[in-house]
Amino acid sequence: MHEPRPVTERIKHMRELIRDRVIRNDAERAVIITEAFRKYEHVVPAIKKPLTMYEYCKKKKVRVEDFEVIVGNRGEYFLGNTHLVEWMGVQTSAYSNDPSQPGAWLIKEDGLYHSPEEDPVRMAISPEDVEKLNSVADYWKEHTYTRIADAWQPDGYDELCRLNVSKNVPGSPLIMMQSGHLSPGYKKIINTGFGAIRKQAQAWIEEHNGNLMGEDTKKYLFYKSVVITCDGVTLLIKRYGEECYEKAETCEDEEREKELKWMGDGLMWISENPARTFWEALQLTVLYQLYIYSETLFPGPAFGRIDQYTWPFLKADLEAGRVDMDQAQEYSDAFFLKANCYYGGLSGKLAETVGVGNTYQHTTIGGVVPKTGEDATNPVTYMVLDTISRLQLHDPTISLRINKNTPEDLWDLAIKTSMICGGLPLFQNDDVIIPGLIKELDFTLEDARDYCIIGCQEIVGSGNDYAAANGVSPPYASIHHGVVLDMAVNNGINPFNNEQCKIQTGYLYEMESIKDVKDAYRKILEYVMKLQVSFDNYVEYIIQYNAPEAGLSISMDGCMEKGMDATWGGCKYNSYGGTATGLATIADSLTAIRYMVFDKKLCTARELLDAVLANWEGHEDLRQRILNEVPHFGNADPYADEMMTWVINTYYDVCKQCHSERAKVYKAGLYSAADHVCQGYTTWATPDGRITGEPIADAASPAQGRDRNGPTAVCLSECCYDHSKFMDGVCVNLKIHPTALGNEEGIAKLRMMTQAYFKKGGLEIQYNIVDTDTMRAAQADPLEYRDLVVRIAGFSAYFVELGLDNQNDLISRTDNMV
Repeated sequence: MHEPRPVTERIKHMRELIRDRVIRNDAERAVIITEAFRKYEHVVPAIKKPLTMYEYCKKKKVRVEDFEVIVGNRGEYFLGNTHLVEWMGVQTSAYSNDPSQPGAWLIKEDGLYHSPEEDPVRMAISPEDVEKLNSVADYWKEHTYTRIADAWQPDGYDELCRLNVSKNVPGSPLIMMQSGHLSPGYKKIINTGFGAIRKQAQAWIEEHNGNLMGEDTKKYLFYKSVVITCDGVTLLIKRYGEECYEKAETCEDEEREKELKWMGDGLMWISENPARTFWEALQLTVLYQLYIYSETLFPGPAFGRIDQYTWPFLKADLEAGRVDMDQAQEYSDAFFLKANCYYGGLSGKLAETVGVGNTYQHTTIGGVVPKTGEDATNPVTYMVLDTISRLQLHDPTISLRINKNTPEDLWDLAIKTSMICGGLPLFQNDDVIIPGLIKELDFTLEDARDYCIIGCQEIVGSGNDYAAANGVSPPYASIHHGVVLDMAVNNGINPFNNEQCKIQTGYLYEMESIKDVKDAYRKILEYVMKLQVSFDNYVEYIIQYNAPEAGLSISMDGCMEKGMDATWGGCKYNSYGGTATGLATIADSLTAIRYMVFDKKLCTARELLDAVLANWEGHEDLRQRILNEVPHFGNADPYADEMMTWVINTYYDVCKQCHSERAKVYKAGLYSAADHVCQGYTTWATPDGRITGEPIADAASPAQGRDRNGPTAVCLSECCYDHSKFMDGVCVNLKIHPTALGNEEGIAKLRMMTQAYFKKGGLEIQYNIVDTDTMRAAQADPLEYRDLVVRIAGFSAYFVELGLDNQNDLISRTDNMV
């Protein structure tokens, strides 16, 4: 029986600081980067970015807190945040200290501006930092990547924005952030070291000195960027080592003084050399992550298979007697708490969409050994789950890879972890994903066996795959399929804003069969998806020149070998893609049309369309009949599941028509973060009985409350389509009533149901083990339930930190027993 280890006092202290955080914004990076951009303004971007980052590594404040054993601060302060001005520019208008101004940040007794009380994240900034930001604001009005992209926009972009069929709306920038939905090559970094990588790049430069022919010039720029990057990150890590030494000199605690000197020695070593110990492997991973975060607006560098690339170091430590498992567990705890420190804070609806405290540093455990296919479970696998459950963390998201030989006690620990931390871990099926990667993306068997999960649910290679899994400039890769359907039955007009698409399909009452309705839906979908992908491809072109990623490229398989930046196509694998959120809403709507109009003839097509266009007002009897009589996806009913199969395959077929210069494959995904809630805000009523503004179905799950035959029926319905096609990831949410898992028998039943689902072809599943009554109690008394962790779709969160709409979306889902 696996037994968790106690939590040390300093880990408890750090956990509480993070749980009660007020994120302190600063102007440090903004000032350093602005000065560097001015200094290197006319240098080619491939060199300017690493030169700029070298300046940052030389000047940024490095911190070592008294309670830290893993170091690396993102901002100037502990739990701080910094401004990536080259992407976001400078906005300081909110810091007005004017109570009459909506959304104003007001100065409190501590002398800092504080974000409004109603904001989901507490943030603060000093007046001095605001003044510094204002001093550089003018420069960024014309120099951000967004400004460069928006200086000219391709034909058709205005139509995409006007249709309101994606996140592109009038005034939307073409670029929001760097593509960063991938897993960097941490294994390479900790096993090779920055010194060896620099040496390889410098050797190429010297070999080709004065003899750059053909593509050599571009390769030279790449290898030179690598040299500068390695120099910068080495300098940064050494500065952390020096800070440890300095703190040791004034430390009055003998044990802590010894530890600080030991940390300093380790940091000095890993600044250039590969890791030697478990602690060094974790510390080097964190500091490389810090560099990547500092280099660009990177939305989600996932930690990948951390139990696989760190276990050899821990195994050697244990055998040599350097550490025991209690120490190793504390290092694991410290690592994941440090990862939580990299949350920069968001406000408004965006925070509700991507989650408060959600960093997207998705971490994958379990699975199989790449070379042999044997089960890869090791002690670190268990330690990661213990860290998440003992500390009641909702981030980073954890995926557990399941194979036929996954140990039973690991299954049980994972389910018990889900009972504490809603939706964690996610269960991923190796037997579907590995063949899918080979079939869809041409992975080798060994690389497919080494896959990991990133972002919400996206499937990628480990340190070898520039996946751009949610578009080249996320989060714009999601077409709003509910809007597509509304336009399809309304002659191409979006009833939400009455905008007309170029494709006119006729009205529902002019269509003579369900085939005509399907054809109309497919025509609109093909048009708007290709429109979206066309702009994504243009953004890829802009980023390749203006925003290469040397810091990422040094670790990615293929880049150093080819002399190509990851953004240029240097990685061993190149793909990109998007996701279709809530296709159960589309399937249920088409089923309702088929059932009510064409098969049973219970109403006319005009009556149904009139009811939808009226947002069901005055048509409640018809709406209730659809809700209660028409079959719905998620109930193992072939009539409804057949339509879901068609909808999902149609989406997949359209994805197969899309590609870019760098990536020949556009991956299809079925996940949503919490976008199903936000899409609902701007999606008109749908024929399944959904009212304007209500959420659409989440991810690949049944529509909320429409699954009424238990979790086994949901699993059977979910297997109506081939999951192995969807290598951008699949997300299936199930809410399980806690009483169902009140004993070992209940846990065993859930394990066996999951195993049966996977055997039948299910790719992924995740469980919220919480009941409706508990969530309603949490709404009434947030303090009592402050650590209640729940899973939305693509992220977990503390329930009390969710917006009311997200809370109610969870409550509306079916409580299941097993």
